[in-house]
Amino acid sequence: MAVISLAQWGFRGSPAGGTKRAGTGLSPRTLAPFALIPLGMLYCQIHELFFGENRSAVVESLGWASATLSSWVIAALIFEARVAAGEQRPVVVRRALLLGVSAYAASCAAAILLGATAEQAMFSRLPLLATAMLCAILYPIPAPAEARSDGAVGDTVPPVAPAEILFARAAGNYIELHAGGRTLVWRQTMQNAERILGPGFVRVHRSYLVPWRSIDTVTRGRKGPIEVALHNGACLPVSNRYAANLRS
Repeated sequence: MAVISLAQWGFRGSPAGGTKRAGTGLSPRTLAPFALIPLGMLYCQIHELFFGENRSAVVESLGWASATLSSWVIAALIFEARVAAGEQRPVVVRRALLLGVSAYAASCAAAILLGATAEQAMFSRLPLLATAMLCAILYPIPAPAEARSDGAVGDTVPPVAPAEILFARAAGNYIELHAGGRTLVWRQTMQNAERILGPGFVRVHRSYLVPWRSIDTVTRGRKGPIEVALHNGACLPVSNRYAANLRS
C-alpha cells in the first residue's frame, strides 16, 4: 500500500512556468509514505522468522527500517508537496527516476553502514525502485483546477481571444493558454487547437503552439531551428518534427 506513494514523485517545472500546484493538505495519500517504515520493520521480522538464524528485537528492526527507508519517505513527501496539476507524464516519470535513484543510493549506503554487504544492499532494493517507477507511470495526474470552469470538452472557442495569446502549451488532456499574466485552460487537443487558431499560429513542438507575432528570434543549430525566443522573454524548444514550420 505504502509503495504506491513512491509514484508521487516529481517537481513542478516547465520552460515557461505558470502551472498551478495541486493541493497539499493532509490526506491519506500525504501520510501514506510514513507507513513504509513500520511495513519495513514487519518485513524484517517475517523474513528473519522464516529465513534467519537469529531473530532481531522489534526495536532493532524498527531502527534498521528507519535508517534504510527514510530516504524513500522523504522522496515521496517532496513530490506530494510539489506535484503540479496537469503536469505531463514524461516530466513526472523523469523526475521520479531522479528521485528514485537518489533514494535508492541513500538507502543502499545506510544498509552497508549497518552491516549489509554491497551486493545485498543493492539487489534487495531494486524491486522497490522498479515498483516506484511503475507507479509513477500509472500515477493519475490531476487535471488543472481551472479546467472545471472553461466549458465543455472539445470546445471550439478558446477562453481568450487569439490576439491575446502569447503561446499555448499542452498539459495532459488540456491546453494552457498563456496570455499576459494569465494562464487559462482550454479543453482541447493540440491538433485541433492548431486548426482552430489558424495560420497566425505555428506549431514548434509537440507541446507548444506559438503565434508568429510573439516570436522575437529563432536559434538555429546545424540541422535547423532548435529554440524560439518570444518577445516576453520566454524560450521554447523546437523539435525536429516541427522545425520545417519555421524555415519558411
